[in-house]
Amino acid sequence: MTDDHWSKAAPHGATPGTPRLQKFKKNEIIRAIQAVGLDPREFDLAEDESEAWIKHKLSGALFTIGGGPAKYVGHHQWGDWPAWPYEAFSWEAVMRSASSWLDELKRDLETPDLWAELQSESALLVAESNEDADNTPFSSSEREDIAARLHAFAEEAEQVYALSEVQMSYLNARLDYLVAAADRLGRIDWRNALLGAIIAFLLTAAIPPDSARDIFYMLLRAIIHLWGLGFPDLPRG
Repeated sequence: MTDDHWSKAAPHGATPGTPRLQKFKKNEIIRAIQAVGLDPREFDLAEDESEAWIKHKLSGALFTIGGGPAKYVGHHQWGDWPAWPYEAFSWEAVMRSASSWLDELKRDLETPDLWAELQSESALLVAESNEDADNTPFSSSEREDIAARLHAFAEEAEQVYALSEVQMSYLNARLDYLVAAADRLGRIDWRNALLGAIIAFLLTAAIPPDSARDIFYMLLRAIIHLWGLGFPDLPRG
């Protein structure tokens, strides 16, 4: 693959000018991308009279190269990290910065967004359960069972995941709300309140994503039998 691969259009509305990067530099960028195990076809390179850009198409991650041989300047950004400036006093130093950026980019691309997955799974559970669901109220015995099972869930979560006093305070507040809400909400509305409350707790209490997913399903397993709402089988961690 040669520099002919690269897009010639400059981003951000810039107008093309005299090329800033010679062919050998573009080829070194391609080799750096390949060296970290990424595909150069997933990137665009564009330039104008003041800067060149290396952009990852899917994620939008960006590495800019401005200045010149006496002093290169630019910034790099990936994932949800803010743009970070750099200075380099040789092309070799630019390539070291670019390689570090590519390492971080690959790490970010390979890291799952467990919070997004959790929210997506929650939405899927709601969608799959709506067809056979009804919004009838809970019976008195069901409301008592809800309170007992939520209390047992809180004790198990505290022991298994060593939740702190502050985290337990957040959790108990959410569970108290759900116990009270079972007296006035129908089954569908209460289920939606449950999903919202547990995700809010996991975010507020800063539970690590891996543990958060386990706690999420631990809670659903504790109360799923109450509804007969057509939820699919729930994973165990």
